Amino acid sequence: MFDLIKKNINLRSGIILLSLAIFFVFITNSFKKNKSKDISDFVVQVEKGILSDSINTSGEVKAIRTSNIGPRKQGVIKEIKVDEGDLVKKDQVLASLDDKDFIYKIEELELNVEKQKSEFLRREYLYQEGAVSKEDYESYKNNYNISSAKLNDAKAEKSFYLIKAPYGGKISAKYAEIGSYVTPSTNLSSDPITKNFIFELSEGLEIVAKVPESDIGRIKIGQEASVRIEAYPSKKYSAIVKKIATRAVKDNNVTSFEVTLNFKDISEEIKIGMTADLEFRVEGNEEKILVPTVSIVTEKGEKGILKVDKNNSPKFEKIEIGISSGNKTSVIDGLEPGEQIFIDIPPWAKKRK
Repeated sequence: MFDLIKKNINLRSGIILLSLAIFFVFITNSFKKNKSKDISDFVVQVEKGILSDSINTSGEVKAIRTSNIGPRKQGVIKEIKVDEGDLVKKDQVLASLDDKDFIYKIEELELNVEKQKSEFLRREYLYQEGAVSKEDYESYKNNYNISSAKLNDAKAEKSFYLIKAPYGGKISAKYAEIGSYVTPSTNLSSDPITKNFIFELSEGLEIVAKVPESDIGRIKIGQEASVRIEAYPSKKYSAIVKKIATRAVKDNNVTSFEVTLNFKDISEEIKIGMTADLEFRVEGNEEKILVPTVSIVTEKGEKGILKVDKNNSPKFEKIEIGISSGNKTSVIDGLEPGEQIFIDIPPWAKKRK
């Protein structure tokens, strides 16, 4: 009897010890599991704030219009009348080609016309007197007309030896010198370092800036920007937004839009290719709910963020976003201050498509 009681006690003790061991393992695993799901490095807290009232970016000074100027006829450059940096007017002669052969050709054609004219007039007189046939008369008349047409066509080529400015502007580059052999340009020869071009002609100056996608919504046509040229850091210029690109450009996974601005007052010291720093002043904003722009994701075509679920994993929630400024975006609906959202996916979470 005593042995039976002793066995029951030992059995109960064993069951209790086993239960305690299982409980300890469960608690330990739960602790490790929760510890492994530390999300502090992956989340931020939603807050209220005011977006910056300025947008800063950089750009490059470019010509409003640029053309490579070349000859319409092949030949050797005889004279160059302008140099790099010179201002020119429309139809101004910039250079000329050697036309000695052309002049000789014209002189020959003129002599031939005089000869054909003399013979035609003599045949015309004889025809009127009935001394020659109509066919003979028409033949000489035709020869005279052909020689006159050839002379007129040749004289029309005289302008081909003159290289003129198609519009007013500045000579921004010179590619050839006196004595250089040049040929007419083709659609396939756009490289200025060829024998096809003599000058680069530029008209006007503008700034082409790249504005991040997150800021483009606050840039408008006609908006003014303050400009600082890196070559003249102590001076400030003003420019007006003329055009906003309708298509984004991507560079190193950064999406931006090209914004073109016209200078309000053009200074001669500003040159093509200079770097410009721009500041756009935008309207001040009232306090809004703000989230990091990087926290916004797209799922099934809808914008949203990833909230923290009960398992410390990301859960997509649709939100209505407002305007952005750099690394911050305002939220109109779908979030409250103090909520935690993911800015990066933790390693234990499933990859989201």
